[in-house]
Amino acid sequence: MLIFVLFSCSNDDKDFIPPFDFDISDTGFYVLNSGSQKLSVPGTLTYFDANKNNAHPVKEVFLNQNEFELGHGAQDMVVYGSKMYITMTQSNCIYVTDRKGKLLKYSNGSNAIIRPLNSSNQPQQPRSIITNKGNVYVSTYDGDILRIDTTKMEIDKKIATGGTFPEEVTIVNNKLYTVISDYEGKGNGKSVVAIDLGAYSTENITVAVNPTKITSDKNGNIYVISNGNYNDIPSALQKIEAGTTTVTTLGSNIATDMEVAGDKLLLMNQVYDFTTKKSTTKLLYYDIKGGKIVDESFVESGKADLTNTYNITVNPVTNNIYLATSDYKAEGSMHIFDGSGKYISSFRTGGINPMGAYFITGVK
Repeated sequence: MLIFVLFSCSNDDKDFIPPFDFDISDTGFYVLNSGSQKLSVPGTLTYFDANKNNAHPVKEVFLNQNEFELGHGAQDMVVYGSKMYITMTQSNCIYVTDRKGKLLKYSNGSNAIIRPLNSSNQPQQPRSIITNKGNVYVSTYDGDILRIDTTKMEIDKKIATGGTFPEEVTIVNNKLYTVISDYEGKGNGKSVVAIDLGAYSTENITVAVNPTKITSDKNGNIYVISNGNYNDIPSALQKIEAGTTTVTTLGSNIATDMEVAGDKLLLMNQVYDFTTKKSTTKLLYYDIKGGKIVDESFVESGKADLTNTYNITVNPVTNNIYLATSDYKAEGSMHIFDGSGKYISSFRTGGINPMGAYFITGVK
């Protein structure tokens, strides 16, 4: 069972930090670093743009723009129009900023910080975020999907999933799909919940136990990674056929994270050795057109240390591949490859546990 400690979204005791400025462009992107609750290290926000002679990343963007730290449990973010939305699980808030990370203001002059509470006035703990047709949707550990009005910068609807601890989300044909991990029940969840974003009706699709990752391809197929149970149930990569509730298992114990890149589903499998207390990472992919797992890396080897690969992100415009690495203790790294897998560059992300790359050009 996970135990969460809620932290304040702001720190009024921080010394004043002079305003700073930096240039952003459509070729730039942010890295959201989650930080570490165990090490008492807060999350951070870093900006990078290799195409604008920005040889070094701009670190501590949020801290410098707002004069207080990001907080703990930075989970996800999205750039949508002129705004950015950042979810903080432990701190139980959603920041709404401009595209330079400066908090926007409500009409009363207060910072645009959404603190979701349930009917019992308890923190809902926001997780994954996605956009659709002028709205922003956020999953919460409390079990609801929140809809945010992007003009008013406030929650205008809550949709119950019927489960606990929904995690990642994806949208296909105006339906939002989320995985129900049920951490509170020790990971016994077995559902993908489909929410019609017109009628707001829900439908359950049964998958392997403890699903945590979900994504979709351009054909409308949905892919799910279920963690299983370490003692007796293997993890599973499953596919839900487009427009149906038909579930097919593509492989077992082969993936802990994934990202679609054209006709490939990029896969990484991080395995922890309890004897050596070290993790190893294997990269491979699923050929969407061919319908088969290809047991070879999707990027060239030997150019970057990918031992502790933490997640995969793909730029939807350039098709560049971004592999974040983390050992959960020290500053993470981001390694960039082009769409064919050729190495481009690497940089330090300015924080612990980078959650991915988030592009100025639009949604992830």
